[in-house]
Amino acid sequence: MTDLYDDPQPVLHTVTDRGAALALRPAQLGDAPGVLAACIDPETLRWTTVPLEYDHEKALGFVNDYAPGWWLRRQGAAFVIADAHDAYVGQIDLRVSGDPQVADVGFLTAPHARGHGYMSAALRAVAEWGIRELGLARVEWKAYVGNDGSRRVAEKAGFAYEGVQRNGCAHRGERRDAWVAAMVREDLVTGEGKA
Repeated sequence: MTDLYDDPQPVLHTVTDRGAALALRPAQLGDAPGVLAACIDPETLRWTTVPLEYDHEKALGFVNDYAPGWWLRRQGAAFVIADAHDAYVGQIDLRVSGDPQVADVGFLTAPHARGHGYMSAALRAVAEWGIRELGLARVEWKAYVGNDGSRRVAEKAGFAYEGVQRNGCAHRGERRDAWVAAMVREDLVTGEGKA
């Protein structure tokens, strides 16, 4: 991939459309209670693959193993999204696939932080960083058909909707149809991706 992985995982900074400052940073021990609260939320469980039996130990595993593991394996990055007070408001992963020029994103917003534009700003920042700094050609977003909140986030972040992938995602032992959208390198050049 790139020598960027030889350095510590970076902290990204962005601002929402409403002017709220956000930091996208590596997970810290103090994030575990926020991770736990977000991962036991019924809406999170409905739309993600977060384990149903999520507990404090799993939240610590996210902070200590899962999140730093992506960077250490040189396969992308997992960021905690923190507000201006450095409080956890969500998390976002940029995961490089078998094709080193393609990554997919996964994200969730803490229940108390929904509706503030945090995730669309974070998604835009992560996708643009992946294209510019990691040399990605394509960043893909998928969500189960019906997850309107996630689709609004992707569209607001500048991802172009591409269609429905039949049986495109696994969810608790079943295959579900998925919406697919992407941001590609050319979107940044033509200005279609929001800067």
